[in-house]
Amino acid sequence: MNTSVILSYAFMYFVLFVAVPFVFVMFVMTCIKFFKAGPDEAEHHEMKLKPVLFDKQSFNFFKSLKTVVEGKYDVCCNVPLDTVFEMDQHDADLNHECRLDYVLIDHDSSEVKMVISDFGKEHNSPMKKLFSKFNINFIEMNQHKQWDTQSLKQALAV
Repeated sequence: MNTSVILSYAFMYFVLFVAVPFVFVMFVMTCIKFFKAGPDEAEHHEMKLKPVLFDKQSFNFFKSLKTVVEGKYDVCCNVPLDTVFEMDQHDADLNHECRLDYVLIDHDSSEVKMVISDFGKEHNSPMKKLFSKFNINFIEMNQHKQWDTQSLKQALAV
């Protein structure tokens, strides 16, 4: 047998038994990588709609607040602090979890007029100073204190 014949047979068997299976395995691995379900898709998370968005006391306060503002102001609930104030990225990351319970916005100019914190949270003291610095009324609510519409109207008039 000639050397060239032996080399051609060796090349043919190399391609048939080494190169082709290698390419096939790489193709299958690539397909598995791209079509594999992600960690979020692998687990099924069941979501349900909450039956009510507010508890009864908060909803009654929200309705009374809407009647007091009488279309002059828009009422926003659960607003992040970094939405109200312009701040650098570091402060925005720190304060993004801080939520303002009720924010009253002027209907015409979209200017923040008043912030109402519901149920007197412990982090309201620094907020009072911050809002007074920018001349924004800040009302701290107490869970056990019932607010009537007259006191809300007086606070809006100031």
